[in-house]
Amino acid sequence: MRFVAGDERLIMKSFVGFAENIRFSLQEAFIALVPFIVLISAIRLIDFALLYSGISLPFLPAQTLEDIGRLLDVAMPVMLAISVSFQLSVLFRVDRVTGAALALAVFFFDTYGTMAIDDAEAVSLASINAVIAPLLALMLLRACNRLPFPRLHHGALSYNLENALNMALPALVSFMLTVATLSLLHDAANAIYAALAPAFLGLGSNVALALFLAGSQIIWFFGLHGTNLAYLAVPPDFGMIEIAGGMTRDMFMTSFVNLGGSGATLGLALAILLFSRNPHMRSIALVALPFTAFNISEILVFGLPIVLNLRLLAPFVAVPVVCQMLALLAVSHIGLSVFPGEVPWVTPMFLNVYLQTGEAWTVLLQAALLGVSILLYAPFVVRYGRLRENKLGPSLLNDGADFDDHMRRQHGRTVFDQHKTLLRNSEAARDAVEFLRENRLAMHYQPEIDARTGECIGFEALLRVWVEGRGFVGPYFLETLENAGFAHLIDRWVCRQVLQDLAQVQDAGRDLIVSINLHPDTIADRTTVDWLVQAFAEMPVSFEIIERGLRSDPAIADNLRRLAEADLSVAIDDFGAGHSNFNLLADLPVSIVKFDRSLLLSAADQRGRIVYRKLTGLCHELGYRVVAEGVETRAQADLVASCGVDLIQGWLHAPAMPLDEALVFAERLNGTGHTSEAPACWPLQPRT
Repeated sequence: MRFVAGDERLIMKSFVGFAENIRFSLQEAFIALVPFIVLISAIRLIDFALLYSGISLPFLPAQTLEDIGRLLDVAMPVMLAISVSFQLSVLFRVDRVTGAALALAVFFFDTYGTMAIDDAEAVSLASINAVIAPLLALMLLRACNRLPFPRLHHGALSYNLENALNMALPALVSFMLTVATLSLLHDAANAIYAALAPAFLGLGSNVALALFLAGSQIIWFFGLHGTNLAYLAVPPDFGMIEIAGGMTRDMFMTSFVNLGGSGATLGLALAILLFSRNPHMRSIALVALPFTAFNISEILVFGLPIVLNLRLLAPFVAVPVVCQMLALLAVSHIGLSVFPGEVPWVTPMFLNVYLQTGEAWTVLLQAALLGVSILLYAPFVVRYGRLRENKLGPSLLNDGADFDDHMRRQHGRTVFDQHKTLLRNSEAARDAVEFLRENRLAMHYQPEIDARTGECIGFEALLRVWVEGRGFVGPYFLETLENAGFAHLIDRWVCRQVLQDLAQVQDAGRDLIVSINLHPDTIADRTTVDWLVQAFAEMPVSFEIIERGLRSDPAIADNLRRLAEADLSVAIDDFGAGHSNFNLLADLPVSIVKFDRSLLLSAADQRGRIVYRKLTGLCHELGYRVVAEGVETRAQADLVASCGVDLIQGWLHAPAMPLDEALVFAERLNGTGHTSEAPACWPLQPRT
């Protein structure tokens, strides 16, 4: 039964990780369309300006911009389908061209197979299929590609041609399965609508409008045109029902609910500029502000993003509903009458409601509702901004939140000129997140042995990853993550794991010290050092930083002193691996120096042994303990012991191992009598 429960947890973690990867890919697909959305929005604004200013351009007929805008609206779902298919092809490791071709074939067949491309129902269906069709098609292609179809292997064919021919049959089967699945989904959706429609129509007018608004916002959250799709679920005359004084629901929503576009995004943009210090969010808000002034919300919806962003979902759904209730309350008590002609939805805020009603109090009501939307968005904006900050990034890896946001922020500046590096780093980061979610990362501990007594005095905590067929191996992705700027995220996760393991170490009843490797970027961050001081207060730990990293940032020296002042031990790791700076030994508040294995290898000759012995003596005179790393033979152990090192670490005595095994090893080695199972090389002869 225990095995079954563990297996279920593993399946659940794998499913959650898979869903999160899909979410990330879809979000990337939406964000990639921001330039296209800006283009559409700019054309709408120019068309509005020319129409209401009365200006005519000789080279631009009056109807041209409107026609172009309609064509781009029709093209938008197609562009989304292309973007989604590309991102999911990368995720599913499917050939990009094959994946995009299959997804588009399914999209066009299901969407426009029986309807004209400009049909209103086809446009709405296209918004859904732009996401659903590529997702289903590529998931089925990935599954079909694993089936034992006949494969062509011919040395005369190029790799690309052979691969294309071998993908033809899986792609054909996937196409038919996807089309059939979409047909079933359409039938199910129609059945659900037929069952729920009477109940919806039976609700009161205000409740129905609130549900319509909430539903359209949730649809927007998934990257689809919420307003258009929500109208498919209501009667054709839903928007024309009068609320008061000749004002229809459509007029009401434009005037008092969608302030800046769906979700009252003008309030969101102003809340970001007023309350958030996050530079990324402020930049997006500044770009979006002129568009939200004309009720165009896509810049914030896709660029911030709101799409698939759970941290902004609640206010995005709630703010329009709150604005609806407050506006209905005001209108029902004061009363109003409107002009019969409906003002275009791109008319700027304040001007639109004045042109619609001709009454100043409605402008004041609009301003009050804008203020309410700002206040409702403010706490969510502040929290989301803090979570996006680099200095709080380490805390996010522990629960897997917003790691992808940090990754995108780090690489966004170089996406065009370093595309290959971006993909490699992104894949490594995704691997790291996947390893975390699947519980495949683990801490192993390599013993550190006292050269005088032969006892185990502690361990070095080392990160390991489980690879199918190979077992636990070293974290091969670390260098890539470090180059990408994510080392502090991994360090925070390691520290949390060590914190949990320290309780087991202390329960073992031994005064064992655990050494933790930290990247220079981690030590340079004052917020992280504050957390280390608080989390590891009075704990038997030592923090190791590589020698070359000590010169990378002036803040490192100050933060090392803060660790030392908190009685936390600091060690210089890999000393001698590069161009060693002996001033570091005198200036920095370290207590341990770990000699790199390269020094030990150079000590094979007489001159190298002299250097090794003199360096050991120098470190002892400065008050440091010396650790000899990389000891793999008994001859090397005798050599470093004769040079006077304090501790020995290396495969001669033990590799890194799980904590339980490491504690058993220490117990055997430190017992009153060594058992026959103890390593043959122990105990070492004491130094003379």
